[in-house]
Amino acid sequence: MILLIITRIVDKNSSNAGFIYNWVKKIGETVDKLIVICQEQGDIFGLPENVKIYSLGKETGAGKLKQLIRFKLLLLRLVPKADGVFSHMMPIYSIIAGPFCKIYHKKLIQWYTHKSTDWKLKLANLFVFEFATASKLSFRLKTRKKINILGHGIDTELFKPLNYKLPTTNYKLFSIGRISPSKDYESIIKAVYELHQQGLNNINLTIIGDVSLQPQRVYFDNLKQMVKKMQFEKSVEFLGAMPNSRIPQYLQESDLFINLSDTGSLDKAVLEAMACECLVLTSNEAFQEILPAELLTQKDNPKILAQNIKALINLSPEKKQQLEKQLRQEVVNNHNLDNLAKKIVKLYES
Repeated sequence: MILLIITRIVDKNSSNAGFIYNWVKKIGETVDKLIVICQEQGDIFGLPENVKIYSLGKETGAGKLKQLIRFKLLLLRLVPKADGVFSHMMPIYSIIAGPFCKIYHKKLIQWYTHKSTDWKLKLANLFVFEFATASKLSFRLKTRKKINILGHGIDTELFKPLNYKLPTTNYKLFSIGRISPSKDYESIIKAVYELHQQGLNNINLTIIGDVSLQPQRVYFDNLKQMVKKMQFEKSVEFLGAMPNSRIPQYLQESDLFINLSDTGSLDKAVLEAMACECLVLTSNEAFQEILPAELLTQKDNPKILAQNIKALINLSPEKKQQLEKQLRQEVVNNHNLDNLAKKIVKLYES
């Protein structure tokens, strides 16, 4: 089988999209030939020989018009050679590639995992043959097209627990994601501060993530100012952006991963933490289907969050270990990359 994937970036060192490199590598091992069109190409060392990457040139400064022209020329040349086309996340790719897929009678499948259903997704619906997503709540467009629920693709060989974790007196909290108001980092910081006020001074918080837009920069500056006013710099650490391949070591050493994102879909970062047997605490409604109640919290409510953190700190060693094993098993069974790659390829065999 020859499969064509369209995605934003292929770069093993990308902080936000490094996982796509792993997807491309694993799917490449599953098909005869894999063709990838991406807007931006970074470090692709280590991909199988049967994987060919075509970049639209964003990494060299190509503007939107130049990228669009390149995209259409590549589609004209590559779609006829492919047995199917897989559009990753951004519906605009399906809107542009759709007519080519219709002309050459190629199955176009759109992967999408977000609660929003904007006009681009609705327009893409006219062109795609089917949709693919991670969970029921990850795709909310009302459509007559088939919606394939495949789970996420977590590399469980990369994201795995340590064989032995050194005992420590500190309780390590960890959060990762783009620095944005939607992540509600201020509630996490305030909750940790509340716990320190209660005498739990051994709790530390590490946040990994960077900003990409000016409003996010203002938000980030406000967070740092808040930490400074609290005189809390020794307990809250901002590490900036980091390649996806380096995240496991932080998850493996953490006691609790906190996620207050409101995407409404299964957040990949939470699943990566679960795969490392790190306890998680999230306000994301999509996780109500797979997590026990004690691992769910509220957004914009630092006091409730502090109570939830404290309850997890006070878990018995037996209960903590049971939950950690349960979390990893959920990912291994339903969200591992090996299975996802096979499921994606199978969609084009029917």
